Amino acid sequence: MHESYNQVIEKYNTKPSRNIHGPKAEARKFLTLQFLSIDNAPLREPNQFSIRKSDAGDKTHMASALDGITVLELSHSPAGAMAGMFLCDHGARVIRLLDDNAPAVRRGGYRVWDRGKACRRLDLSQATSAYEHLIRHADVVLEDFPPSSDQQALVRPDWIAALNPRLVHCSITAYGKRGPLKDEPAIDELVMARMGILETMPGYRPGPVHVVHPLPSVGAALFAAIGIAAALLAREKTGRGRVVETSLMAGSLLYQPKVTAQHLEPRPFQTHPAGSGPFYSVYACADGNWVQLGCVHLGFIQTAARVLGIAGVLDDPRYGGGQIPVSPEADLDLRARIAEAVVTQPYAHWATCFEEADVPYALARTTEEGLDDPQVQANGMVETLTDPEVGPLTQMGVPVQLS
Repeated sequence: MHESYNQVIEKYNTKPSRNIHGPKAEARKFLTLQFLSIDNAPLREPNQFSIRKSDAGDKTHMASALDGITVLELSHSPAGAMAGMFLCDHGARVIRLLDDNAPAVRRGGYRVWDRGKACRRLDLSQATSAYEHLIRHADVVLEDFPPSSDQQALVRPDWIAALNPRLVHCSITAYGKRGPLKDEPAIDELVMARMGILETMPGYRPGPVHVVHPLPSVGAALFAAIGIAAALLAREKTGRGRVVETSLMAGSLLYQPKVTAQHLEPRPFQTHPAGSGPFYSVYACADGNWVQLGCVHLGFIQTAARVLGIAGVLDDPRYGGGQIPVSPEADLDLRARIAEAVVTQPYAHWATCFEEADVPYALARTTEEGLDDPQVQANGMVETLTDPEVGPLTQMGVPVQLS
Protein backbone atom coordinates (compact mmCIF):
# COMPACT_ATOMS: atom_id res chain seq x y z
CA MET A 1 0.00 0.00 0.00
CA HIS A 2 1.23 3.48 -0.86
CA GLU A 3 2.39 5.28 2.30
CA SER A 4 0.35 8.37 1.45
CA TYR A 5 -2.81 6.31 1.90
CA ASN A 6 -2.24 6.35 5.65
CA GLN A 7 -1.03 9.92 5.92
CA VAL A 8 -3.68 11.81 7.83
CA ILE A 9 -3.38 15.49 6.99
CA GLU A 10 -6.11 16.66 9.30
CA LYS A 11 -8.76 14.53 10.98
CA TYR A 12 -10.87 16.46 13.42
CA ASN A 13 -10.98 20.07 14.53
CA THR A 14 -13.13 21.27 17.40
CA LYS A 15 -14.31 24.81 16.90
CA PRO A 16 -17.37 26.61 18.33
CA SER A 17 -19.77 27.49 15.55
CA ARG A 18 -21.18 30.96 15.14
CA ASN A 19 -23.71 31.61 17.86
CA ILE A 20 -26.76 31.19 15.65
CA HIS A 21 -28.64 28.78 17.88
CA GLY A 22 -28.58 30.79 21.08
CA PRO A 23 -26.17 30.95 24.03
CA LYS A 24 -26.33 27.19 24.66
CA ALA A 25 -24.82 26.33 21.29
CA GLU A 26 -22.24 23.58 21.79
CA ALA A 27 -18.77 23.29 20.37
CA ARG A 28 -19.03 21.47 17.08
CA LYS A 29 -16.62 19.06 15.43
CA PHE A 30 -16.07 19.31 11.73
CA LEU A 31 -14.55 16.71 9.47
CA THR A 32 -12.08 18.34 7.13
CA LEU A 33 -10.34 17.00 4.05
CA GLN A 34 -8.17 14.08 5.02
CA PHE A 35 -6.08 11.33 3.45
CA LEU A 36 -6.67 7.88 4.86
CA SER A 37 -6.67 4.18 4.15
CA ILE A 38 -10.07 2.52 3.98
CA ASP A 39 -9.20 -0.89 2.54
CA ASN A 40 -10.33 -2.55 5.75
CA ALA A 41 -12.67 0.15 7.03
CA PRO A 42 -16.45 -0.32 7.05
CA LEU A 43 -17.65 1.77 4.12
CA ARG A 44 -21.14 2.08 5.53
CA GLU A 45 -20.33 3.75 8.82
CA PRO A 46 -22.53 6.82 9.37
CA ASN A 47 -21.29 10.31 8.74
CA GLN A 48 -21.17 11.22 12.43
CA PHE A 49 -20.49 14.86 11.64
CA SER A 50 -23.89 15.55 10.12
CA ILE A 51 -25.22 17.44 13.13
CA ARG A 52 -28.87 18.40 13.33
CA LYS A 53 -31.03 20.27 15.80
CA SER A 54 -33.42 18.34 18.00
CA ASP A 55 -37.05 19.36 18.42
CA ALA A 56 -35.96 21.25 21.53
CA GLY A 57 -33.68 23.38 19.39
CA ASP A 58 -30.39 22.06 20.79
CA LYS A 59 -27.68 20.62 18.57
CA THR A 60 -27.56 16.85 18.90
CA HIS A 61 -26.22 13.91 16.93
CA MET A 62 -29.23 12.64 15.00
CA ALA A 63 -29.75 10.34 12.07
CA SER A 64 -29.69 12.19 8.76
CA ALA A 65 -31.51 11.29 5.58
CA LEU A 66 -28.46 9.72 3.90
CA ASP A 67 -26.82 8.07 6.91
CA GLY A 68 -25.28 4.76 5.85
CA ILE A 69 -24.86 5.84 2.20
CA THR A 70 -21.30 5.83 0.83
CA VAL A 71 -20.46 8.03 -2.15
CA LEU A 72 -17.28 7.77 -4.20
CA GLU A 73 -16.54 11.17 -5.73
CA LEU A 74 -14.26 10.98 -8.78
CA SER A 75 -15.08 14.50 -9.87
CA HIS A 76 -12.57 17.11 -11.01
CA SER A 77 -15.09 19.93 -11.41
CA PRO A 78 -17.11 22.34 -9.27
CA ALA A 79 -20.36 20.67 -10.36
CA GLY A 80 -19.33 17.27 -8.99
CA ALA A 81 -17.82 18.80 -5.87
CA MET A 82 -21.01 20.72 -5.10
CA ALA A 83 -23.19 17.66 -5.71
CA GLY A 84 -21.00 15.68 -3.31
CA MET A 85 -21.32 18.45 -0.72
CA PHE A 86 -25.13 18.37 -0.92
CA LEU A 87 -25.09 14.60 -0.26
CA CYS A 88 -22.53 14.92 2.53
CA ASP A 89 -24.56 17.67 4.21
CA HIS A 90 -27.34 15.14 4.71
CA GLY A 91 -25.26 12.38 6.22
CA ALA A 92 -23.70 10.51 3.30
CA ARG A 93 -20.09 9.41 3.72
CA VAL A 94 -18.43 11.05 0.71
CA ILE A 95 -14.94 9.87 -0.20
CA ARG A 96 -13.15 12.01 -2.73
CA LEU A 97 -10.82 9.84 -4.81
CA LEU A 98 -7.68 11.42 -6.25
CA ASP A 99 -5.18 9.84 -8.56
CA ASP A 100 -1.74 9.32 -6.99
CA ASN A 101 -0.24 11.93 -9.31
CA ALA A 102 -3.03 14.51 -9.17
CA PRO A 103 -2.82 17.60 -6.96
CA ALA A 104 -5.41 18.00 -4.22
CA VAL A 105 -7.28 21.10 -5.34
CA ARG A 106 -7.97 23.16 -2.21
CA ARG A 107 -8.52 26.63 -3.60
CA GLY A 108 -11.57 28.77 -4.15
CA GLY A 109 -14.91 27.09 -3.70
CA TYR A 110 -13.37 23.71 -2.87
CA ARG A 111 -12.75 24.96 0.66
CA VAL A 112 -16.54 24.94 1.02
CA TRP A 113 -17.47 22.06 -1.28
CA ASP A 114 -15.07 19.64 0.45
CA ARG A 115 -16.65 20.07 3.88
CA GLY A 116 -17.33 16.78 5.63
CA LYS A 117 -15.56 14.67 3.01
CA ALA A 118 -12.75 12.16 3.32
CA CYS A 119 -10.11 11.95 0.62
CA ARG A 120 -8.08 9.00 -0.63
CA ARG A 121 -5.22 8.82 -3.08
CA LEU A 122 -5.43 5.88 -5.43
CA ASP A 123 -3.98 4.66 -8.70
CA LEU A 124 -6.82 5.59 -11.07
CA SER A 125 -4.98 4.77 -14.28
CA GLN A 126 -6.81 1.45 -14.26
CA ALA A 127 -9.35 -0.51 -12.23
CA THR A 128 -7.06 -1.76 -9.45
CA SER A 129 -8.11 -4.22 -6.76
CA ALA A 130 -8.33 -1.36 -4.26
CA TYR A 131 -10.66 0.56 -6.57
CA GLU A 132 -12.70 -2.60 -7.18
CA HIS A 133 -13.07 -3.00 -3.41
CA LEU A 134 -14.52 0.50 -3.17
CA ILE A 135 -16.96 -0.08 -6.03
CA ARG A 136 -18.20 -3.33 -4.46
CA HIS A 137 -19.10 -1.64 -1.18
CA ALA A 138 -20.25 1.83 -2.27
CA ASP A 139 -23.78 3.04 -2.90
CA VAL A 140 -23.00 5.87 -5.33
CA VAL A 141 -20.19 6.74 -7.69
CA LEU A 142 -20.11 10.35 -8.90
CA GLU A 143 -17.86 11.28 -11.83
CA ASP A 144 -17.43 13.89 -14.53
CA PHE A 145 -15.32 12.05 -17.13
CA PRO A 146 -15.68 13.19 -20.76
CA PRO A 147 -17.48 10.49 -22.81
CA SER A 148 -14.36 9.61 -24.82
CA SER A 149 -11.96 9.77 -21.87
CA ASP A 150 -9.82 6.76 -21.02
CA GLN A 151 -11.22 7.06 -17.48
CA GLN A 152 -14.55 5.75 -18.75
CA ALA A 153 -12.97 2.33 -18.24
CA LEU A 154 -13.37 2.93 -14.49
CA VAL A 155 -17.15 3.24 -14.78
CA ARG A 156 -18.14 0.79 -17.52
CA PRO A 157 -21.82 -0.02 -16.92
CA ASP A 158 -21.45 -3.77 -17.49
CA TRP A 159 -18.44 -3.97 -15.17
CA ILE A 160 -20.14 -1.96 -12.42
CA ALA A 161 -23.35 -3.98 -12.72
CA ALA A 162 -21.42 -7.22 -12.33
CA LEU A 163 -19.55 -5.99 -9.24
CA ASN A 164 -22.36 -4.09 -7.53
CA PRO A 165 -25.80 -4.16 -9.16
CA ARG A 166 -27.14 -1.83 -6.44
CA LEU A 167 -24.68 0.96 -7.27
CA VAL A 168 -26.06 4.30 -8.47
CA HIS A 169 -23.73 5.77 -11.08
CA CYS A 170 -24.02 9.53 -11.67
CA SER A 171 -22.25 11.08 -14.65
CA ILE A 172 -21.85 14.85 -15.14
CA THR A 173 -20.58 15.91 -18.55
CA ALA A 174 -20.26 19.25 -20.29
CA TYR A 175 -22.82 18.75 -23.09
CA GLY A 176 -24.20 15.24 -22.63
CA LYS A 177 -22.87 11.91 -23.87
CA ARG A 178 -23.96 12.27 -27.47
CA GLY A 179 -23.55 14.84 -30.22
CA PRO A 180 -20.63 16.77 -31.70
CA LEU A 181 -19.82 18.67 -28.47
CA LYS A 182 -19.81 15.69 -26.12
CA ASP A 183 -16.06 15.85 -25.42
CA GLU A 184 -15.72 19.62 -25.21
CA PRO A 185 -14.32 20.95 -21.90
CA ALA A 186 -16.72 21.76 -19.07
CA ILE A 187 -16.17 25.52 -18.94
CA ASP A 188 -19.10 27.53 -17.58
CA GLU A 189 -18.50 30.59 -19.76
CA LEU A 190 -18.40 28.54 -22.96
CA VAL A 191 -21.52 26.59 -22.05
CA MET A 192 -23.43 29.81 -21.28
CA ALA A 193 -22.25 31.35 -24.53
CA ARG A 194 -23.45 28.37 -26.56
CA MET A 195 -26.77 28.15 -24.74
CA GLY A 196 -27.62 31.81 -25.28
CA ILE A 197 -27.39 32.84 -21.62
CA LEU A 198 -24.92 35.67 -22.27
CA GLU A 199 -27.09 37.06 -25.06
CA THR A 200 -30.05 37.52 -22.70
CA MET A 201 -28.14 39.57 -20.11
CA PRO A 202 -28.61 43.35 -20.31
CA GLY A 203 -25.54 45.55 -20.46
CA TYR A 204 -24.35 49.07 -21.06
CA ARG A 205 -23.27 48.25 -24.60
CA PRO A 206 -24.75 46.12 -27.39
CA GLY A 207 -23.96 42.40 -27.50
CA PRO A 208 -23.62 39.53 -25.04
CA VAL A 209 -22.63 40.23 -21.43
CA HIS A 210 -20.33 38.17 -19.23
CA VAL A 211 -22.02 36.40 -16.30
CA VAL A 212 -19.75 35.98 -13.28
CA HIS A 213 -21.77 33.25 -11.57
CA PRO A 214 -21.16 29.60 -12.64
CA LEU A 215 -24.79 28.95 -13.50
CA PRO A 216 -24.23 25.73 -15.52
CA SER A 217 -22.18 24.11 -12.74
CA VAL A 218 -24.68 25.05 -10.05
CA GLY A 219 -27.57 23.75 -12.13
CA ALA A 220 -25.75 20.50 -12.93
CA ALA A 221 -24.87 20.00 -9.24
CA LEU A 222 -28.51 20.40 -8.23
CA PHE A 223 -29.68 18.01 -10.96
CA ALA A 224 -27.03 15.44 -10.03
CA ALA A 225 -27.97 15.50 -6.33
CA ILE A 226 -31.68 15.26 -7.13
CA GLY A 227 -31.08 12.44 -9.61
CA ILE A 228 -28.97 10.49 -7.12
CA ALA A 229 -31.60 10.87 -4.40
CA ALA A 230 -34.32 9.71 -6.82
CA ALA A 231 -32.23 6.70 -7.90
CA LEU A 232 -31.58 5.72 -4.27
CA LEU A 233 -35.30 5.90 -3.56
CA ALA A 234 -36.07 3.77 -6.63
CA ARG A 235 -33.47 1.24 -5.44
CA GLU A 236 -35.54 0.67 -2.33
CA LYS A 237 -38.30 -0.66 -4.59
CA THR A 238 -36.30 -2.45 -7.28
CA GLY A 239 -33.15 -3.48 -5.42
CA ARG A 240 -31.05 -2.25 -8.31
CA GLY A 241 -29.05 0.87 -9.04
CA ARG A 242 -29.22 2.86 -12.23
CA VAL A 243 -27.28 5.43 -14.24
CA VAL A 244 -28.00 9.12 -13.61
CA GLU A 245 -26.86 11.50 -16.36
CA THR A 246 -26.82 15.28 -16.38
CA SER A 247 -24.64 18.02 -17.81
CA LEU A 248 -23.60 21.64 -17.57
CA MET A 249 -25.71 22.18 -20.68
CA ALA A 250 -28.77 20.91 -18.81
CA GLY A 251 -27.80 23.06 -15.84
CA SER A 252 -27.62 26.18 -17.99
CA LEU A 253 -31.07 25.55 -19.45
CA LEU A 254 -32.41 25.81 -15.90
CA TYR A 255 -31.62 29.52 -16.20
CA GLN A 256 -32.66 29.92 -19.83
CA PRO A 257 -35.30 32.68 -19.86
CA LYS A 258 -36.44 32.11 -23.41
CA VAL A 259 -39.74 30.34 -23.93
CA THR A 260 -41.36 30.27 -27.36
CA ALA A 261 -44.87 29.32 -28.31
CA GLN A 262 -47.33 30.21 -31.02
CA HIS A 263 -49.68 32.10 -28.71
CA LEU A 264 -47.13 33.89 -26.51
CA GLU A 265 -46.42 37.53 -27.19
CA PRO A 266 -42.65 38.13 -27.50
CA ARG A 267 -41.13 40.59 -25.04
CA PRO A 268 -37.63 41.23 -23.72
CA PHE A 269 -36.69 39.37 -20.53
CA GLN A 270 -34.84 42.37 -19.10
CA THR A 271 -34.19 45.72 -20.64
CA HIS A 272 -31.64 47.30 -18.32
CA PRO A 273 -28.71 46.17 -16.12
CA ALA A 274 -30.29 47.85 -13.09
CA GLY A 275 -33.47 45.77 -13.28
CA SER A 276 -36.25 44.40 -15.43
CA GLY A 277 -38.58 47.38 -14.97
CA PRO A 278 -38.32 51.04 -13.94
CA PHE A 279 -39.95 50.34 -10.58
CA TYR A 280 -38.23 46.95 -10.30
CA SER A 281 -34.65 48.19 -10.30
CA VAL A 282 -31.85 49.33 -7.99
CA TYR A 283 -31.14 53.04 -7.42
CA ALA A 284 -28.49 55.09 -5.64
CA CYS A 285 -29.42 57.06 -2.52
CA ALA A 286 -27.89 60.30 -1.28
CA ASP A 287 -25.61 58.56 1.25
CA GLY A 288 -24.04 56.10 -1.21
CA ASN A 289 -26.35 53.21 -0.32
CA TRP A 290 -28.50 51.57 -2.97
CA VAL A 291 -32.14 50.56 -2.72
CA GLN A 292 -33.84 47.84 -4.74
CA LEU A 293 -37.47 48.47 -5.62
CA GLY A 294 -39.74 45.47 -6.11
CA CYS A 295 -42.93 46.97 -7.58
CA VAL A 296 -44.58 44.97 -10.35
CA HIS A 297 -48.30 45.53 -9.86
CA LEU A 298 -49.83 48.89 -10.70
CA GLY A 299 -50.97 49.49 -7.12
CA PHE A 300 -47.43 49.22 -5.77
CA ILE A 301 -46.05 51.29 -8.64
CA GLN A 302 -48.52 54.10 -8.02
CA THR A 303 -47.79 54.06 -4.28
CA ALA A 304 -44.03 54.15 -4.87
CA ALA A 305 -44.39 57.02 -7.31
CA ARG A 306 -46.44 58.95 -4.76
CA VAL A 307 -43.84 58.37 -2.02
CA LEU A 308 -41.08 59.48 -4.39
CA GLY A 309 -43.04 62.63 -5.26
CA ILE A 310 -43.39 61.79 -8.95
CA ALA A 311 -46.98 60.51 -9.08
CA GLY A 312 -47.87 62.90 -11.89
CA VAL A 313 -45.15 61.43 -14.10
CA LEU A 314 -47.20 58.26 -14.56
CA ASP A 315 -49.91 60.23 -16.38
CA ASP A 316 -47.65 60.33 -19.41
CA PRO A 317 -48.90 57.51 -21.70
CA ARG A 318 -45.35 56.88 -22.90
CA TYR A 319 -44.55 55.27 -19.55
CA GLY A 320 -47.25 52.61 -19.70
CA GLY A 321 -48.41 53.30 -16.16
CA GLY A 322 -44.89 52.58 -14.91
CA GLN A 323 -45.04 48.90 -15.86
CA ILE A 324 -44.00 48.60 -19.51
CA PRO A 325 -42.99 51.84 -21.22
CA VAL A 326 -43.89 51.98 -24.90
CA SER A 327 -40.30 52.32 -26.15
CA PRO A 328 -36.70 51.89 -24.97
CA GLU A 329 -36.36 55.67 -24.94
CA ALA A 330 -39.40 56.04 -22.69
CA ASP A 331 -38.06 53.30 -20.42
CA LEU A 332 -34.73 55.12 -19.98
CA ASP A 333 -36.49 58.42 -19.42
CA LEU A 334 -38.70 57.02 -16.65
CA ARG A 335 -35.71 55.38 -14.98
CA ALA A 336 -33.94 58.73 -15.00
CA ARG A 337 -36.91 60.41 -13.34
CA ILE A 338 -36.97 57.77 -10.58
CA ALA A 339 -33.18 57.98 -10.11
CA GLU A 340 -33.37 61.77 -9.75
CA ALA A 341 -35.96 61.38 -6.98
CA VAL A 342 -34.22 58.59 -5.05
CA VAL A 343 -30.81 60.28 -4.96
CA THR A 344 -32.20 63.28 -3.09
CA GLN A 345 -32.47 61.41 0.25
CA PRO A 346 -30.39 58.87 2.22
CA TYR A 347 -31.43 55.24 2.41
CA ALA A 348 -32.80 55.55 5.97
CA HIS A 349 -35.30 58.15 4.80
CA TRP A 350 -36.59 55.97 1.98
CA ALA A 351 -36.67 52.88 4.19
CA THR A 352 -38.96 54.66 6.63
CA CYS A 353 -41.20 56.03 3.87
CA PHE A 354 -41.44 52.75 1.96
CA GLU A 355 -42.11 50.80 5.15
CA GLU A 356 -44.96 53.10 6.16
CA ALA A 357 -46.48 52.98 2.66
CA ASP A 358 -46.01 49.20 2.25
CA VAL A 359 -43.79 49.57 -0.82
CA PRO A 360 -41.67 46.46 -1.60
CA TYR A 361 -37.99 47.43 -1.24
CA ALA A 362 -34.66 46.20 0.12
CA LEU A 363 -31.23 47.58 0.90
CA ALA A 364 -28.66 46.36 -1.65
CA ARG A 365 -26.08 45.04 0.81
CA THR A 366 -22.49 43.96 0.39
CA THR A 367 -21.68 40.26 0.63
CA GLU A 368 -20.35 40.67 4.17
CA GLU A 369 -23.46 42.55 5.26
CA GLY A 370 -25.64 39.86 3.74
CA LEU A 371 -23.95 37.12 5.79
CA ASP A 372 -24.58 39.10 8.97
CA ASP A 373 -28.26 39.72 8.22
CA PRO A 374 -30.32 38.77 11.32
CA GLN A 375 -32.71 36.80 9.11
CA VAL A 376 -29.85 34.68 7.78
CA GLN A 377 -28.59 34.13 11.33
CA ALA A 378 -32.05 33.28 12.70
CA ASN A 379 -32.47 30.48 10.14
CA GLY A 380 -28.99 29.02 10.60
CA MET A 381 -27.98 29.65 7.01
CA VAL A 382 -24.36 30.54 7.86
CA GLU A 383 -21.82 28.40 9.71
CA THR A 384 -18.16 28.70 10.62
CA LEU A 385 -16.10 25.58 9.91
CA THR A 386 -12.39 25.05 10.47
CA ASP A 387 -10.34 24.58 7.32
CA PRO A 388 -7.01 22.76 7.87
CA GLU A 389 -5.09 25.37 5.88
CA VAL A 390 -6.81 28.72 6.44
CA GLY A 391 -8.52 28.20 9.79
CA PRO A 392 -12.09 29.29 10.59
CA LEU A 393 -14.10 29.73 7.39
CA THR A 394 -17.54 31.37 7.38
CA GLN A 395 -19.75 29.92 4.68
CA MET A 396 -23.25 28.87 3.65
CA GLY A 397 -24.82 26.38 6.05
CA VAL A 398 -26.89 23.36 5.02
CA PRO A 399 -29.31 24.90 2.49
CA VAL A 400 -32.07 22.26 2.85
CA GLN A 401 -33.36 21.60 6.36
CA LEU A 402 -35.03 18.27 7.11
CA SER A 403 -37.01 17.84 10.32
